Amino acid sequence: MRGKARHIMYLAVALAMLFYGVPKLDLTGPWNAVTIFGVVWTLFALLVIAAHLNALLWMNEQRKKELDRIKRMKRNTWERRLQQAVDRGSNRRARG
Repeated sequence: MRGKARHIMYLAVALAMLFYGVPKLDLTGPWNAVTIFGVVWTLFALLVIAAHLNALLWMNEQRKKELDRIKRMKRNTWERRLQQAVDRGSNRRARG
């Protein structure tokens, strides 16, 4: 599944999860672990919904290409750093 269909499906699942879960959560009680969990869970679900709405409504092809370019650059940077760390580690072991 590619493109917008994936975002629509994940958005629908997140909305269903939110509508099913929020009535079962105790969000009005005193601030204890149960209430904090409910608030954090709700905020996380809203974040997922916002991300998929962003991808569906405001992400055009140019922005998508720019984000892909940034992701490639970050991946290449991490690979270079990892390779340098491996090279330094192998040089230390080789010396003695």
